[in-house]
Amino acid sequence: MKASVLIPCRNEAGNIETCIRNVFDFEPPEGGFEVIVIDGMSDDGTREILSGLKRQYHGLRVIDNPQRTVPHAMNLGIEHARGEYIIRTDVRCVHPKTYLKDLISLSEETGADNVGGVLVPTGETYTQKSIAAAYASPVAMGGALRDRGDFVGETDAVYGGCFRRERLLEIGMYDEEMVRNQDDELSFRLRKAGGRVIQSGSIKVEYFPRKRFTQLFKQFLQYGYWKVAVLRKHPAQASWRHYAPAMLVSGFLALAVASLFNTKFLIGLLFYSGTYMLPVSAESLRLAFKKRNLRLWPGVLTAMVFIHIGFGIGFMAGVASWLLSIKPRYFESLSR
Repeated sequence: MKASVLIPCRNEAGNIETCIRNVFDFEPPEGGFEVIVIDGMSDDGTREILSGLKRQYHGLRVIDNPQRTVPHAMNLGIEHARGEYIIRTDVRCVHPKTYLKDLISLSEETGADNVGGVLVPTGETYTQKSIAAAYASPVAMGGALRDRGDFVGETDAVYGGCFRRERLLEIGMYDEEMVRNQDDELSFRLRKAGGRVIQSGSIKVEYFPRKRFTQLFKQFLQYGYWKVAVLRKHPAQASWRHYAPAMLVSGFLALAVASLFNTKFLIGLLFYSGTYMLPVSAESLRLAFKKRNLRLWPGVLTAMVFIHIGFGIGFMAGVASWLLSIKPRYFESLSR
C-alpha cells in the first residue's frame, strides 16, 4: 500500500463526517491508500458517526486512543499503518482532491524527510472569518500560517506532514511528552538529523479556525505553554517571536502591579497599552479593509490580542511549571 492517512480526533461530531468524505474523495496514488482515525475516546457522538461511516467506507479503520493526546494518537496510527507513506490530516481542514498524489510526488522529487502544503484559513461565522483574517498577518502569527503564493522550498515545519514510515520509525516517531507543538518538535529533530522539510505553496489546504474567541484563547494558552517544552529540548529552535508575547504580558503585569502602589505608574500603563494597541489596531484595520469588510475590524483586533496574550500567559505558565517542577493538569492532560 502506498499511503496511510492518519486522522487524530476527539469530540469532533460536528466535523468528522465532512472530513471523512473529503479524505475518501482523494484521487488515489498508485498502490492505493488507507484511512485510520485515532479517536481520543470521544463522548460527543463522534464514535457513533464513525461507526456509521465504517459501514459506508470499508477502507476506514478506527483505533482507540485512551491517552487522548495527539502525539500518542499519531504513534498508534504509525504502528498500525500499512502504507509506505504516513500522511496526517486534520478534522478541521478541507484538502484538495490531489492532496496525496501531490505530497508523494513532492517527497519523491525532493527526497525530503517531511513535505507539506500551506494552510489557507477561512470561515463561515463572523468569529471564524475574523480569526482567519488575523492568521494571515505576520503580526499575529509570525508567518507560521501565511500563504506565500507558489513558494517551494525549505522551511521549519509544515501543516500535517508527509513522511516515509521507515524514516519516522528511525527517528523515534512523535515525542509523546509534547502534548502540543509535537509537529514542530518532530520537524526540528528531522532537520537536526540532516533531513529537510519542504513546503509547496501550490498545495493549499482550507483550515477552519475555532468558532469562539474563548476557544482561540485556550488554544494559544496551550501553544505557549508547550513551546517552552520544545525550546528546552531544542534551544537552537528559539526565535525572538517565541519570547515576544511573554515579554508583552510581563510588561502589562509589572506596570499594573506597580500602579497599585504608586498611581504614577498608571500613566506608564496607559502609554504601554497605547504603544501596543495602536499598531495592532492599525494592522487589524488593514486586514479588514483587505477583506473588504470593515465590520471585521473589531473581531480581527480581538483575535490578534487573544493570540498574543494567550500565548504569552501560556509561555509564562510553562516557564513557571518548569522552574517549580509542577505539571498543571489543564495544560498536561488534553491537547484539544
